[in-house]
Amino acid sequence: MSYAHLIFGIVLFIAFAVTGKFMRVDFPDKDAIPQDLRLLMRSRHIYILFSSLIHLMLGVYIQMESDKRLRSLQYAGSFILAVSSGLLLWGWWVETYQLQHFSDISRQGIYASLAGVGLHLIAGLGRVVSSKR
Repeated sequence: MSYAHLIFGIVLFIAFAVTGKFMRVDFPDKDAIPQDLRLLMRSRHIYILFSSLIHLMLGVYIQMESDKRLRSLQYAGSFILAVSSGLLLWGWWVETYQLQHFSDISRQGIYASLAGVGLHLIAGLGRVVSSKR
């Protein structure tokens, strides 16, 4: 599982770099873009970085639990984090290039990230509680 997060995090970081280059080529004159659109573009771009960093840290630090219930929380959290990454990438494309306006896609991606991290947190706290018994 740790290698999957590490590889996924690296791929997302590359996507972050590519989307940054893509925006620089497509919108070279920053003064011609309305400031609200520019803020929207940059925030959606940073969300991709945020998602890649979550995966990179999990890839380095995750320890799969021996307890099946805790391990299932970890798998569920990892799955939700992968879905959130897809939502954040999709949100960047749709909100920046198609709508040029806010939508619920990125918001759902952020909430999914919160849920995925929360499940990993619960599993980690479960390990701490069970080791103190």
